[in-house]
Order: sequence, then C-alpha cells, then structure tokens
Amino acid sequence: MHYLEVFIIMPLFILAKQDWQMKLIDSRWLACPTFIACLQHDLPCLTIFVTYIVALIINRHLQEKFLGNGDLDLLAAGACWLTGTDWLLWLTLACLLQLLLANYCKAEQLPFVPSLTVSFIFVIVGQNALASLQPMMCQP
Repeated sequence: MHYLEVFIIMPLFILAKQDWQMKLIDSRWLACPTFIACLQHDLPCLTIFVTYIVALIINRHLQEKFLGNGDLDLLAAGACWLTGTDWLLWLTLACLLQLLLANYCKAEQLPFVPSLTVSFIFVIVGQNALASLQPMMCQP
C-alpha cells in the first residue's frame, strides 16, 4: 500500500464508525485526503467538483432519503483517489456489500459509509496487487 493511501483509509474508518453509530458523518475528515489526492493525481478535479456540486443540489432538491450528502462527499473524495474504472468498481462492490448487509440485517436504514470503506480497501489492495504483478508479466 502506498503511504499516501493511509491519509484516506484512516478517515474512512473514522467515518464508517460515525455512520454506523449515528447515521451521520463529519465530512471535514475528507478535506485533507481530498486535497492530497488533487495534488498527487493527474485527475480532472474541477470536473469532479462540478459534478459533486450538481449532485448535492439534486440530492437536496429531491430530498433523497437513501443517499445522504455525506455519502456524496465520500464518493467525490473517492473519485479524486481512483481512476474512473476503479471508482465504478468501488461503487459496485459497495452496493453489492450493502445488498448483502441489507439481506442479513433487517434494519430499516443501514449506513452506506462502512460498505464504501470496505470496498475502497479491496480496490486499493487489488490495485497494488496488480501493480506488483505487472513487471513480472512484462518480462520476456
């Protein structure tokens, strides 16, 4: 694991615990990781920011009760860390995990941030595993 990934994984654990206990997160924990990601990665951060603002406006206008603003904050921060394909994989894994949890736990409302956290770790570990295998696969 790259040392900078600790800056996103540690806040994710804190936010997952907050979301599990209170069904609410303090998105300020994502400020530093998002800033670091924008500096380290060659990503269209302005596009991500504009998309995030539009998603917040739509979420507020429709008064969505299943996807909170904190979930959108986390999805935007993750978009700064991951490539487009990895981001879609992350979201897909999180949704599958959430469906499994919903089937197992019969609660009315389950927090989404813990599923996002676990799936983010799977994607990061998978990225690193593939990156370490790539030099071996390219040898003649």
